[in-house]
Amino acid sequence: MSCSVLIVGLPPTAGCASTKTWRAAADLVHSRLANRFGPAVRFEYIDLFSPEMAHHPEVETLVADGSIPPLVLIDGVAVFAGGKLNIAAIERAVAETISTGPRPPQSC
Repeated sequence: MSCSVLIVGLPPTAGCASTKTWRAAADLVHSRLANRFGPAVRFEYIDLFSPEMAHHPEVETLVADGSIPPLVLIDGVAVFAGGKLNIAAIERAVAETISTGPRPPQSC
C-alpha cells in the first residue's frame, strides 16, 4: 500500500533563517519518511494561502473550521494540527495507514 502526506505550514517571515521555516521542518519530515518508506509515501508541502492551496480545498475547510498550521494530512485526512511537527508521530501514522489502509475522517 501507499499513502500521501501533505504538510501545510506558514510562509517564512522576512529575516527568518531558511533553516527555521516550516518548509525546512517539512523537508526533514520528508527525508525521514523517504528513508523509511521509500516510494510508498508521496509527499507535498505547501504554504498556507499559497496558489497551491487551490489543489487542496480540504485545507481551506480545515482552516475555516479553526485548525491552525502546521497541518498534516494523510490521504487527505487531517491527522495533526498546530504545535510542532512531531516526526515520530507522523511516521507512526504513516506506518499505520500503509498497513491498514485509509483513515476515517476526523477533526483536529
